[in-house]
Order: sequence, then C-alpha cells, then structure tokens
Amino acid sequence: MAEAKKIAIVYKTKEPEILRVIDMVKRIMKPESIEEHPLSSLVGRKLGGFDLIVCLGGDGTLVRTCRVVENGGIILPVNMGKKGYLMEVDPEKLPYYLEKYRKNEFLVEKCFKLKIDYGGRTLNAVNEVVIRNIIGLKQVTLSVELEEGSFIVEGDGVLVSTPIGSSAYSLNAGGPFVLSNVNILVCTPLCARRPLRPLIVNSNAIIKVKYLSGEEIQMIIDGEEALKVDPKETIEITGSMETVNIIRFSSSFNIKRMGRLTGGVENG
Repeated sequence: MAEAKKIAIVYKTKEPEILRVIDMVKRIMKPESIEEHPLSSLVGRKLGGFDLIVCLGGDGTLVRTCRVVENGGIILPVNMGKKGYLMEVDPEKLPYYLEKYRKNEFLVEKCFKLKIDYGGRTLNAVNEVVIRNIIGLKQVTLSVELEEGSFIVEGDGVLVSTPIGSSAYSLNAGGPFVLSNVNILVCTPLCARRPLRPLIVNSNAIIKVKYLSGEEIQMIIDGEEALKVDPKETIEITGSMETVNIIRFSSSFNIKRMGRLTGGVENG
C-alpha cells in the first residue's frame, strides 16, 4: 500500500470545483496533514517534504508545479483545464485513481529537467529554454556549439527542449514528438532563413549558444521567466540530474498524449 501521510495540493485559483476536489482528496486519503498552496504563493519558493503533491489545473499549472517541487517529489496531475495534454486524471474519476494510488497500482514517469548556466547563475527548465529576438521584427544570428562542432542560426532564435517539452513550443516550431523516457534534447531553430531542421542530441550534451549579431535577444524559460541576454555571455544548456516525477496509471499514456495533440483517437 502507498501511504500519503503528508499531502500538498497546488492550484491556480480557488473555484468551487477546486474546493470540491480538495474535499474529495481529504475524504479518501485521510492524510495526517494537508497543505493547500495557490500557485501565486509559491513564487521564489520550493515545495518539499510531501509524500504526494496533487496538482489541480491544466498543463500550465502542472509545469509551474514541476518548477517548484523539490527533486524527488511525486506529482499527481488532475485535469481541471480544457485540454490538458499532460494530464491523465479527470476529476470525476479521481476517487478511482486515488484508490489505485493507495494500492500502489501506478507508474512514475521520470522526466529530467534542463540545466541552464548563464551569467554565473544556474537555472532549471521543465519544458524548454528559448533564446530569441526580443521585439520579433528583425532576425538574429546565433552560434550553436556542440562537442562535435558548431552551426549558425539566422532567424528568430533557437529552442532547446526536454522530451516532455517536445509536445509544447518545440512541436509548434516543427520539432519532433519525443517519448518522455528517451534521454535526448531537441534543438529547434526558430524561423531560420536557411532550411535548418531540428537536431537531436544526447541529454548529457552541452549546447552552447552565443550571440553573433542582430536584434537584442532574451532567454525565456518554460514560457514564464524572461531574461534579457548580455551579448557577451554564453548560454550553456544540458540535461539536469534533477527530475520531474509524475504519477501515471497507463504505460501507453505517451501514445495517448500524441493522439490528443494530433486530434487522433486515443487507443490503448
């Protein structure tokens, strides 16, 4: 049996449906302690020391939760949004899935984060890091360096994503859909002048991005955190040892997620 004596519930806004689901979790799980955390209260903080973190919301809420949960924390996402490509559990089926959790009938999807070194700081991303022009009217020229060599991107910029982030911005920019258990990074040029294709590298590869010319650039992390980039600084990106741990109840969830994204039928 999987016991969750200490539970955190993360949500965006405390709407009536959120309150109903929180009461449901309390009634079924009967934890010794339960803490409720609106996302706004977690800015600049870390969430740790919990047996289970229940995330109520859509994909954006899940990504924000993953950014603040300390390494090793296990997250159960519950879809309170409209689409929720990363969400497996709907609120009406939550009692069934909570019982499966208690019976230890679940899987843990381990997804590594990105480690970004820039300007003496180390940052983390769950989905992706984007280095691109600030205004978006003029192109930039960037150098992308790997151990094997380097290439030039002339365009809006470049994006590096994790496997779990491959179904977000990277996919819309022409990148591939990647299963979450594959240890690779996807490097996707953004609106490049020359027909560059996305590049797949090992998760332990170090990708160095340098500004060469053009418009001012910024670095955007998970679509949330934006930093203006000093053109003299190099940005280093690689896979992190820190992981996101998401509870899944189906081994075929990745394929179902791909079906949702393409508008296909969810089989399996």
